[in-house]
Amino acid sequence: MGPMEHPDLDRTLQHLGQRLDAIDQKLDAMVRTRHKSLEWVATLSEHVESLDAFREEVRALFEPFVRKLDGIDEVMRILRHATSDVSRRIEAIERDDLRRAG
Repeated sequence: MGPMEHPDLDRTLQHLGQRLDAIDQKLDAMVRTRHKSLEWVATLSEHVESLDAFREEVRALFEPFVRKLDGIDEVMRILRHATSDVSRRIEAIERDDLRRAG
């Protein structure tokens, strides 16, 4: 074997070269995956912003209805109290009529 021949060193260097190539390929794949992930995040962010805008539009659209429903709830509450009051008065009148008749 001459001074320039080192089969173990050559094999080791070749093996290291192959490993470095494999590492480069994996790093490239990771970078592509990262870019794709960032694209997905950006897309999802756009969708979230779009949904937020839609929610605000819906809220603005239904706000008058909600106010009307609140008003109807208040009217119903007043009617319940009024009905209860009228019912008590009718019962009182009927008791008085029964007392007078009896």
